[in-house]
This record gives sequence, C-alpha cells and structure tokens, in this order.
Amino acid sequence: MPSASARLAALTASLRRFSRSGFVRHIVTLATGAALAQVVPLLAQPLLTRMYTPHAFGVLSLYVALMSNLAVLATARYEMAIVLPSDERRAVNLMALSIFFASTLALLVLLAQLLGVNHWLLKLMGGSTSEHDFSVWLYLLPLSLWLAGLMQAWTNWNNRHTRYRANASGRMSQSVGMSLTQLAGGLLHAGPGGLILGQFAGQVSSLLAQAREDLRRRFHWWRDVDRSSMKQVAREYSEFPKVNTPHAFVTALQDSLTLSLLGALSGTATVGFYGMMMRLLKLPAALIGQAVAQVAYRELAEARNAGRPLRPIIKRMAVALGGMALVPFLVIQLAGEPLFGLVLGQTWRTAGRYAEAMSPFILFHFIASPLAMVPLVIERQRTAFLLSLVQTALFVGALWTGFHLWNDPVRAFTLVSWVMVGYFIFYFTWLYHAANK
Repeated sequence: MPSASARLAALTASLRRFSRSGFVRHIVTLATGAALAQVVPLLAQPLLTRMYTPHAFGVLSLYVALMSNLAVLATARYEMAIVLPSDERRAVNLMALSIFFASTLALLVLLAQLLGVNHWLLKLMGGSTSEHDFSVWLYLLPLSLWLAGLMQAWTNWNNRHTRYRANASGRMSQSVGMSLTQLAGGLLHAGPGGLILGQFAGQVSSLLAQAREDLRRRFHWWRDVDRSSMKQVAREYSEFPKVNTPHAFVTALQDSLTLSLLGALSGTATVGFYGMMMRLLKLPAALIGQAVAQVAYRELAEARNAGRPLRPIIKRMAVALGGMALVPFLVIQLAGEPLFGLVLGQTWRTAGRYAEAMSPFILFHFIASPLAMVPLVIERQRTAFLLSLVQTALFVGALWTGFHLWNDPVRAFTLVSWVMVGYFIFYFTWLYHAANK
C-alpha cells in the first residue's frame, strides 16, 4: 500500500496536469463571461417586472418553451459530435451538416405556418389568439429556430477550437441585445411582443459574436465541405440523431408540458410566476454549469481517447458544483418570498413562494446538467434517453398529482421537488458506475 508521502506526490502531480490542461482556466473564462452576461438581465429584471405583467411573462415562457422544444431538433444533434473527431475534416463536415439541418427545419416550420399550423399551436398552448395576443409573433419562430441551431453549432465549433472567449462574448452580446430590446418594448407598452422581440434580438447578437472569427476569415474551412464527406460523418455519428435527439426533445418537452399543464390548471399568470422563478433559479447553471459542461465535454473526450479513467473528473465536477450551489439555494429556500418581493416588486412574492418549494430540485438539477455530457462520451446515450423519459414522467406526474390532491401550486411544487431529488440520487449513482465501465 503506498505511503502517505507517495499519495501526496501523486495528488500533486495530478493537480499539476489538471492545471496545465487549462481546464480551470477555460472554465474561468466561460464562467466570467457568463457572469458578466447575466449582470445586464439581473439589473434589467426589476425594471421589466414593473413594465410587463405576469401574463406577458407567461406568454414569453410559452413562446420560449415552444422554440426550445423545436430547437433541439434543429441540428439533429450533430453539433454535439463536432468536438469528438480527431480529424479536422470530419469536424468541418459535421459543422456543415448541422447548418444544413438547421436551415431545413426552419423552412419546414415556415411552410407549416403558411398552411395554418399557428392556430393549432395557439390551441395547444391553452387559449385563443386574442387571449395570448401574440399570434403574429409566432411568425418569428422559423428565424428563431434557425438562429438557435446555428448558435448551438458555433458553440461546439468554438469549443473544439478552444475559442472560449468567443462563446463568452456571444453570451454577453445575447444578454445586452435581449435586455435593451425588452426595455425599449416596455417603454413603448409593447406587451408580450416586446419580450419576444427581445429574445430574438439576443439570438442575432449572440450568433454574430460567436461567428465573428469565421466571418472575418470568410469561412475558410468551408472549402473542405463536400457531400460525400457529409454523408459519411452522418452515418458515423448516426447515434446522435437516433438517440440523443429524442433524448433532448423529451428533456425540452418536460418544460413545455409543465407550462401547458400549469396554464390549463391555474392560468397564464401562474405560468408567468413559474417561468420567472425558474429563470432566476437557473441563473447559477448559466453562470457556472454551462461553462463546466463545455470544458468538461472536451476534457472527458480527450481522457476517453487517451484511455484515462473518467471517474475522477466526474467526482470533481459533482463535488465542486454541489459545494458552490448549496449556500445560495439554502438562502432561497429560507427567504425566497421576501427576496423576490424586494427585488422584483410585491406582485412577484408568489414566484418567491414557488422558488422556496422548488429549491431542492434546482440544486440537484444544477449538479446534473453538466454531467449530462458523460453519457455522450461513454456511449450510454440509450440508457440516458430511457432515464430522461422516467424523469419527465415523474416531474409531470408529480405536478398533476399535487394539483389533484391539493389544488395548490406551492404544495404541488414541493411534491415535485422531492420526487425529483430521489430521481437525481438514482441518476448520479448510475452515472458513476457506468463511467467505470
């Protein structure tokens, strides 16, 4: 058995390798950019909650949920594979494949709208055109989907080439563009349309910042794109559209089903309170979690290719994320209602009560989000997909059960939260054991 000094020397060498790899530095770059990107929305939020009603935020939540649900289909998830190939030519053709699918889906959605699908979408959201008052804004949906697909592709393209500053700049540009447009809409009394236009403006700003380097170099890598290579990488990484796409769709569908169920059971204002609460409670995931996920995905892929164990990286991620999130979420659980009322206005104290009920779930979700990259690296996507189905069924089922038993959102959210804590404990256990195999 190695001595204490030998173990200490091995740990020191490991930490040195860890530091030299740039893992921490890259996370700091992305997290700093994300933190700066969230400053503007945080400053704008108290103004926006006084300019727009909970109903307007409810409409925005429904629009974003619809867009997000379709956006996971935009690239057929081939953008997730861009980081993996050792050969640059294959990565280039995966990038081109992602752009092709995003453009195709946007055109298909536009065609469906021209054939009258918007009326059906409005009914699916639980109300009439006059109630939601944003049917005209649904015509932005194809462009929003196209932009979302391109943003996803460029995030992974920049990740592959360690352009973390470009991704951080994209987040900053998105926040500034979105917040300024929404504030202008509020001053003009634009209603839900002002919030939706802000969402669109943020996407445009983000993509331009992310793709700035490639725009400057006039997409020099496009010369390596050809149809036969695109077909080849499409076949080689077919697991992503076959398994990861439905997995991502089910994950996004959970949000859509939740919002639709809340709208049907309690009204658009409740959707607005819930959407605002989730947006603010998931800020730490935007600040830290996504940065960890982007860098860890690349590090895990490199470790797998080199035959190094993955468990130490996973354990380090989980412990660090849990330690960072524990105190803030304890504060939310103990004082969410007065904090929301103080910052957003007394109208939003209800959202604070929802936050108190959902804080245990958000804590575990914060840890789980970056770890979702692990099944991609260890090729356990099918099992992860089946588990996502279980997660969605538990979440929506617990929400419906809570309303059925008590007809009270706070008690229903409390039930959802603790059911999901149990699920995540099981998920973490499976992930840790699967990584060893």
